Amino acid sequence: MTHSLILTVDIDKEARGNYVARVHQGGVLATEPELYDSISTAIRQEALAIPPGFAHFLEFTYNGMSTGTYAVEEVPGKADELADRLVALNHQMHILLEDTGSAGA
Repeated sequence: MTHSLILTVDIDKEARGNYVARVHQGGVLATEPELYDSISTAIRQEALAIPPGFAHFLEFTYNGMSTGTYAVEEVPGKADELADRLVALNHQMHILLEDTGSAGA
């Protein structure tokens, strides 16, 4: 397998307290999906699980929203901040969609 500089980790909520993280490399699943108890735990643990030299950058998505790209070594210390950002972006999107829906009613 060729090594990519950037990995994308898609996080999906399966149920309350159950989040599945899927790591993609160039659009192809790179590892088996993992289950976590929170978005921040998924972010932290997925960053820590990357073998040295395998990838240099990570980006995380949740419900279509993205953290942007970060250096792998930065991520564990920023996991809570990145998770909060994803949740806040999703909240903003939800509000915008509600506003758009109510405008057409």
